[in-house]
Amino acid sequence: MPISPAVSEDYSDMIYIYPALTENLPAELSQFFPQIVDSQFAILHIPLSKGLNTVAETGYASIPKLFTYVSTVSLEESGILSAQFQPVLNLTGNGILLGFLDSGIDYTHPAFRNPDGSTRILGIWDQTDQTGTPPDSFTYGTEYTEGQINQALFSANPYDLVPERDLNGHGTAVAGIACGTVQEESDFYGAAPRSGILFVRLKPAKQYLRDYFLIPERADAYQENDLMLGIRYLVQTARRLQKALVICITLGTNQGSHTGQSPLEEVIISAQKLSGIYAVSAAGNEAGKGHHFYKKFNYEGESTMVELLVDSETRGFTVELWADSPEIYNIGILSPGGEIIEPVPFRAKNSQEFTFLLENTKVTLDYEAVEITSGSFVALIRFSTPSTGLWRLQIVNRVFLNGLVHLWLPITGLSDPGIRFYSPSPDTTLVIPSCAEPVITVSAYNAYNHTLFINSSRGYTRNGIIKPDFAAPGVNVTAPSVSSVSGLAPFTGSSAASAITAGAACLLIEWGLHRSEPRIFSSTELKSLFLFGTVRNPALYYPNREWGYGTMNVYQIFESMIRP
Repeated sequence: MPISPAVSEDYSDMIYIYPALTENLPAELSQFFPQIVDSQFAILHIPLSKGLNTVAETGYASIPKLFTYVSTVSLEESGILSAQFQPVLNLTGNGILLGFLDSGIDYTHPAFRNPDGSTRILGIWDQTDQTGTPPDSFTYGTEYTEGQINQALFSANPYDLVPERDLNGHGTAVAGIACGTVQEESDFYGAAPRSGILFVRLKPAKQYLRDYFLIPERADAYQENDLMLGIRYLVQTARRLQKALVICITLGTNQGSHTGQSPLEEVIISAQKLSGIYAVSAAGNEAGKGHHFYKKFNYEGESTMVELLVDSETRGFTVELWADSPEIYNIGILSPGGEIIEPVPFRAKNSQEFTFLLENTKVTLDYEAVEITSGSFVALIRFSTPSTGLWRLQIVNRVFLNGLVHLWLPITGLSDPGIRFYSPSPDTTLVIPSCAEPVITVSAYNAYNHTLFINSSRGYTRNGIIKPDFAAPGVNVTAPSVSSVSGLAPFTGSSAASAITAGAACLLIEWGLHRSEPRIFSSTELKSLFLFGTVRNPALYYPNREWGYGTMNVYQIFESMIRP
């Protein structure tokens, strides 16, 4: 059976944006094995023998960005157990779907089974498995249905029938926190223990893209286009089953404009325009990691020096500079050994490469005056085999508007730990796709001592959207484990906070559907309900960059409604 170009290492992947007023893909694109995402985006697969797609050739937005993980007291603190056990409410997520895009799911774990041993999983799309039948209208991976999973569970060797596994454990933990089946003997409660489950096991990023973005060899990385198609699968399946769907997104990246307008975010926004589709995203764990730099320029011609600390044994890394168009910035480079590249003038559609002879370092610089999805100015700088020490970027303003400049290094997990800005800013460290305005964006706090998780990413977005929306418990949350002897283990990070929130969203949607006059909330209404119940510290001003509008409390939503 031939290998699909979607998974073949001989093909590069391209995010294609439909031309204006075009309802169908142009016929000439059929040679590139197109996969439709929605009415705006398609994924093309182009032989690497034709050359590598670069920013200079196809534009920044067309290159798939790389994503990685953003890793019962908590349920009590967030008011979820009260909503579950209150006799009239008795909310468990029954009839609502929870969808995940992650490393995989241990479908044999008790957290994902009914009391009779049958599965609560209604569908798995394993993008890594090319042995079976892909989902309808998809070209790669294998779909496993509820019936196939049950057949496997009640067989002597389940993995012979459904070889789905979670070698990493992240996906199993996240799904379990959000909707794990109650295990009273272990005092474990998922936030929405009776919801249905849909899962997309993402395939690892292709090697050509890992090389292009110079990420560490052992990093877990997933492609933006696979997430985009994963969203389509979840929505398509939910519509077929005629059920409301909450999509829980616990992956993130620093690549992009941080204005909520990346291709993935646009797909999520489009999906949420459909009735009964909602999305929850982790804010990230980037505060304090030194991966963001901010500068306010005051006049045309002003220059500043940005310092980068590079540790030993670094394969390479990228830096992105973003500003509002029509501003233009020129970038120069000073190496640790004293070699200088003077500020390079802006040139459209022209990738410029520089070699530092004494450093054995190669730097590639790409400018784009108007990035197609956000309309922003962007510069992408790629450092290959950089020398250890202090690198300096000279940033010079050439066209002045407001002088607001942001630079980002890759997200933790996609860069070596020793790379950071010398004078970083902890603010505006939200990861993508949490910057999209309609998405419910969640930061993480410690429910045991009511303090913000030290690395929880901070707002706002680059264009001033108030994010995060609120904070949820995300420190030492009990989660299903693929490696623990007990089957459970503590889990920390905004991934845990977003999983709890996704489960809580199922409870609210269930409540709306079961009212005397059933109501399907819009995504905006659902977010507003969460904000209605947030708890705020009188010593703080709200909204703020760390806590958003406060801490989540589901039960307080209902208490607020009956409060005189």
